[in-house]
Amino acid sequence: MERLYIRVKELRESHSLSAEELAEKIGVAKSTLSAYESGKKQVSIAHLVKLADYFEVTLDSLLDRSKETINLDLQNPSILNDHNFMLGDQPLTQDEIAEAATFIQVKRRMSNYGIPNS
Repeated sequence: MERLYIRVKELRESHSLSAEELAEKIGVAKSTLSAYESGKKQVSIAHLVKLADYFEVTLDSLLDRSKETINLDLQNPSILNDHNFMLGDQPLTQDEIAEAATFIQVKRRMSNYGIPNS
């Protein structure tokens, strides 16, 4: 929700609208919209709905709640060739990725047997 003010401004600018134009189109005062875009004021639910409707986006998208899940089989060599996996500023080798995957599997098995893995 802390990114909402950034998202509102990005959407407005991507539609080439001034703050005054958008405020008029959704029926709020320009000062209210400016306060929303600066993060000084929380957007009311009614205004969230108006913004989402105007920009034709979901509320989740407006609130930046759309987390994409990516399922990767770290033991599939073809997947590993399609992506660069980084740790810090260095790429991981296939051996390092395989070692990490094995470590996670062992840790999960230990947990299944009630062995704490701290």
